[in-house]
Amino acid sequence: MNGVKQKDQFKKDALLEIGCEELPADYMLANEQTRLAFNTEQVFRAKNLDFDEVKVQATPRRIIFYIRGLAEDQTSITRELAGPKKSIAYLPDGTLSPAGQGFLRKAGVKPEEIGIQDERLFVRLEVKGQPTRVLLPEIFSELIRGKFDFPKTMRWEASGARFARPIRWITALFGTEVIPFHCADIEAGRITRLHPLHRPQQAEVPSASEHENILRQGRVINTTDKRFNKIKEALEAEARRLGGCPVKDSGLLETVTMMAEFPGVLSGNISKNFLDLPREIIITTLREHQRYFAVEDESGRLLPFFLAVHDNPLAAADTMRPGFERVLEARLKDAEFFYNQDVKNSLEQKVPDLERVLWIKGLGSLRDKTQRLENLCARLAKKLEPGQEENVQQAAHLSKADLISLMVQEKEFSSLQGIMGTCYALAQGVPEAAALAIREQYLPRWSDDKLPATPAGRILALVDKLDHMAGCWGAGFIPTGTKDPYALRRAAQGIIAITLEVGYKYSLNEVLDLSVRGFGSFSEKAEEIKTGIKTYIQGRMESELGRRGIKPDLIQALLGVWWDDITILVQKAETLHALRNEPGFTEKIITFSRVVNILPKDMPRNIPPDQEEKEVNTRIFSHETEKQLHTACQKAGKEIADLSRAGNFRACFERLAEMKPLIDRFFDDVMVMDKNEDIRRNRLNLLTNLARQIWILADFSRLAA
Repeated sequence: MNGVKQKDQFKKDALLEIGCEELPADYMLANEQTRLAFNTEQVFRAKNLDFDEVKVQATPRRIIFYIRGLAEDQTSITRELAGPKKSIAYLPDGTLSPAGQGFLRKAGVKPEEIGIQDERLFVRLEVKGQPTRVLLPEIFSELIRGKFDFPKTMRWEASGARFARPIRWITALFGTEVIPFHCADIEAGRITRLHPLHRPQQAEVPSASEHENILRQGRVINTTDKRFNKIKEALEAEARRLGGCPVKDSGLLETVTMMAEFPGVLSGNISKNFLDLPREIIITTLREHQRYFAVEDESGRLLPFFLAVHDNPLAAADTMRPGFERVLEARLKDAEFFYNQDVKNSLEQKVPDLERVLWIKGLGSLRDKTQRLENLCARLAKKLEPGQEENVQQAAHLSKADLISLMVQEKEFSSLQGIMGTCYALAQGVPEAAALAIREQYLPRWSDDKLPATPAGRILALVDKLDHMAGCWGAGFIPTGTKDPYALRRAAQGIIAITLEVGYKYSLNEVLDLSVRGFGSFSEKAEEIKTGIKTYIQGRMESELGRRGIKPDLIQALLGVWWDDITILVQKAETLHALRNEPGFTEKIITFSRVVNILPKDMPRNIPPDQEEKEVNTRIFSHETEKQLHTACQKAGKEIADLSRAGNFRACFERLAEMKPLIDRFFDDVMVMDKNEDIRRNRLNLLTNLARQIWILADFSRLAA
């Protein structure tokens, strides 16, 4: 099907505004607006409607689709239909057969309009486009009904329509013309509503292109970016006036942008008594409870002020300020009470009470988890951070105690888990290295989050994530598609990120085995769980290597052989990536691939390097080249193993490359697949031992030519 654009198309702007009761602030953030705009473009393209641009804007009370430069008519298209073969379509007397007549009816044409192409009946149909205004009612209805991805929807009227909040008006225009349609018991028209505090509250929109200006006059800034920048500039200006700057919080800034149609900023006072509370408590109280911004000086010390965004363009700041301050003070008093109560008992005193708190159903208590962390931390700290064993052990012992504090158990302060543990630990004289690790155990919390900065924090974070994956995997809480309720994807990414940040070298199989066996109930299926987790981590390693610029075929070559160390895998990948661009690389891997390709296809490549070699009987060698290759292979094997353990993978490759002439000569001189079964097996065993040396690096047979 080919589209032919019509000449002299007139264009107009189209508008769809869905007015509703106030939306939750996180329902229409910038990324959702971008997604909707993309989906809307697809809808119009599917209808063969030309347009210049689609923009989606949102405020707390409306979602607006602007379709700029929309053609007045649908693009005419040419449809080409191929029918039955000519020999089948016509009878001997030249008339159409039943098959030919069926094609005629399907195409809706007359016999004289049929042609022949490639010995088949053929017809070209010109389909004239419909007027856009005829198509828009259906398109606009489809946008309202099916293109949103709200976390929750509701019904509020008899037709059963669902939306995030009840729809109260719909404005639909194409140029100056109203697009009539009915949805959710609302008839679309040209009336929009202005800011709730503006009078009059309704206005008529003469044309789609005038909509934005009418909203602006009615104290509605419809553009999300403009509101964002207005708030950001106002926050910075007010903070400067107070002698400081707003504490950076891009997520909160994006949220408050969706809480006001004509935003303003005011400042208020915080009682200096509250400034004795830990910084995180104050900031969290402001952000989570009130959506306020904290103010700090150049040194990062909090000042006794807050900044609040409001949506009241008519009231004076002095009139509103007391109400903002009063509500905040009540919340800070609650936080102060929780904190003062919590510090009466040390974290050490709370540890036994963890026995009464379920971690995850079927996986024991938080006390059980703490004991597993202590055991595994002791093993890993000794290997990866010698000298930090005592700090790591103390941090692991106290790591979950703050979860039963009054502060963290309060819903609005649950995000302070770990943070409050560090605050309480420092206040109670726990060494700083151990105290900071309690906070860092949850890092990274998302893909671009900071990583643990202390040795004890890195070990505890690593072990906590390994234990989390082992427990959830063993209990059957395995991620599927986009569903990952226990955040195992984040845990796997955290393990990789922490390991690579400092270059930790350890056996992944060993630590997974220790983690899984920490759950006594998993003993019978430990191998299955361990294999499943490693495979899952391997999937994340594919992404990590791709992010580092490693080509897909090299990634598959690396992961197709035995690997057991995240850091070493990346070092191999980077070495081979560099070698690939050097002269002679292709010729060498062709030789290595010949060794691999002649072996049975079902032979496993992921063989541990310490596995015993295949037995080779030198007494039945019949060619001098066989003897030479066997001797060279034995000599190189130990050298390559030593180089690999030292992390010198370039030298490994070069040592293998030294055998290239001998390997090539072997394939020229020796018939590997000899008729004699013993000779054939012996030669395949020789090549298997050589292949295992090659597989210390990668399965080069997977590389594209």
